[in-house]
Amino acid sequence: MKSASNGFYGYQGRWAWVDLTRGQVRVTLPSWELYQKYIGGRGVQAALLWEKIRDIGFLQDPLSSDNRVIIGNSPLNDTPVPTAGRGSCSFISPLTYSPRPPAGLGQYPPLYGLITHSSCGGHFPNRLKRAGFDQIIIDGRANRPVRLVVAEGNVEILEAEPDLFEEINGQVVVRPTSAIINYLEKKYPGSSTLCLGPAGWNLVPYANLTTDYHRNFGRGGGGAVFGSKNLVAVTVWGNKPVRVFDPSKFTALARQLDEQIEADVADPQKTVSFRPETGTTWWLDRAFRGDFEGDQGGYLPWHNFDEGYFDPALYDRVSTAVFLAIAGRHQVCHRCRHIFCARRARVESGRFRGEGVRPEFETIALWINCCLVDREAIFYLNKRANELGVDTMSFGSLTATAMELTEKGYLGEEQSKLRFGEAEEMLNFLESVAYRSSLLGRLFAQYPDKIIDELMARFPPADEKEIIFCFTQSYGGLGYAGIEPKVFPGMFTAYSTSNRGRGDHTYAWTIQAEEAGLAQPEELAAYVVQSQVGKALIDSLGLCDFFSGDIFSDLFLELYRSLTGLTYEIESLKDCGRRIYQLERKINNIQGRSRDYDAFIPPKFRVPLKEGPYRGRAVDPEFQQKILDVYYRLQGWTENGLIIENNDF
Repeated sequence: MKSASNGFYGYQGRWAWVDLTRGQVRVTLPSWELYQKYIGGRGVQAALLWEKIRDIGFLQDPLSSDNRVIIGNSPLNDTPVPTAGRGSCSFISPLTYSPRPPAGLGQYPPLYGLITHSSCGGHFPNRLKRAGFDQIIIDGRANRPVRLVVAEGNVEILEAEPDLFEEINGQVVVRPTSAIINYLEKKYPGSSTLCLGPAGWNLVPYANLTTDYHRNFGRGGGGAVFGSKNLVAVTVWGNKPVRVFDPSKFTALARQLDEQIEADVADPQKTVSFRPETGTTWWLDRAFRGDFEGDQGGYLPWHNFDEGYFDPALYDRVSTAVFLAIAGRHQVCHRCRHIFCARRARVESGRFRGEGVRPEFETIALWINCCLVDREAIFYLNKRANELGVDTMSFGSLTATAMELTEKGYLGEEQSKLRFGEAEEMLNFLESVAYRSSLLGRLFAQYPDKIIDELMARFPPADEKEIIFCFTQSYGGLGYAGIEPKVFPGMFTAYSTSNRGRGDHTYAWTIQAEEAGLAQPEELAAYVVQSQVGKALIDSLGLCDFFSGDIFSDLFLELYRSLTGLTYEIESLKDCGRRIYQLERKINNIQGRSRDYDAFIPPKFRVPLKEGPYRGRAVDPEFQQKILDVYYRLQGWTENGLIIENNDF
């Protein structure tokens, strides 16, 4: 395959291998074969993690120096293709971890953390590419706090300055993310910085990595992995352009694709048209009352997933329109164009006044699940979570659990004052988790099954079932997203089989299809498989989930060839998506994942809803098993959910 004399077409063609233990960096060229098979971003990172896991057998502790974290980009990044601004970060998660499942769950095999891929927009991913690298592969652990500088084709390991730290409650911790970003971007004008926050430094297993103040590599604990490596930040800059295989054709096709997406956004019959004004918050009204081309609503979680519907007067305090009212100018990812989903936001007065960004649907939904219907508090909590480097979805899920435990008397008054709907105690809880500064904060700054173990040790065996009932994250769960799991069996299958962990919504999304009538096990399983393959490709191409183009169209395939020189047909591109998903599953099998994990149903989800359009609905274990049987057959796995050994990776 033809490549440019000074690099690869579409790719920069350089990887940096950072060994923090030895304090060494080496730069290598990747192979075209690997890029052909895995595209970039998520796919290439899965292959690089596979090499590590294959060498060590399995990773027993995701917070050990043996974990590998990879930051990188994709061939489309920093090109004129709309939304081509998403970067990738992959690692083995310290959150989806259950080395000794709680006894009260029954007999389950140990789980040692699942592969997590996080996607992030903003400016960092494209600036990393301009710095001259496709992937930064980070191994080992530094013996002192360090940071990386990636600039103009070079990578340096530098000692982290004292200015990046402060003393809180008698302990030295990193400063909030905005302070770290301000310091380093002032030191290196024109740069972009990715960093952990206090939660990551304190090894909270759902700590984020943050850039651009509010963009995050979220879910799964990337911040904690950085913290375990004594790595504070990565700062990038450069001016290396993207080399194009056929510039004139690529420019013409990119313009054609741009016009197509602009037309999609202008079409009120397409849901992408809602995004410039409402961002992701349009899903609030759809989930609660069926607006925005929905059906009947009734699946916005409430009171720790007990219900999907509640008093409409309370909902009116946190509706789509209410969050639109505090929204300001757009603040979008680099190379976004047309979709423009993110916006600034401001609260003018009161306890929670301030300026930041409008929270996303999943954050709002999972805090509504805490019965919090205070818009200003939700805005402020989101802003503070970004400062502390805490994943808002995981925090919301675990806060609802802690509130229910408090309500039922399993967290005494001396430990927890959390009550459903009370913002101040929720804010105190957030701070105490990030800084591990109270009994409650230290308890919930652990992976969920460890929390369950410690709670069950305090109470007699008769209380085991009630304690476990409060946890929707048990047995290595990532934590369920903001759609009530009891309502849609296809979505529950998507939750169950996501390679990131049980509860993840990003690898397949079935809601519109199920509202439109998709209902049988065969069609639900097929829809989930197809979606997972497509999302693996979107992540590997460096595109946003909201990219409205068709990556299997002649237009896109020819555009991709004109950029990289790589030729795909529809099926050969789909083969790449399938290969990526299969390889991730293989890694998860080695880490302990099998049908036991996929088929696990938190006890709470077997209890029928009592309110709203879907009252009487619950997760049906027998029906879910039928879908899972079909799903495994379509994937070509064993009936126990294991990859067949002769699969070609």
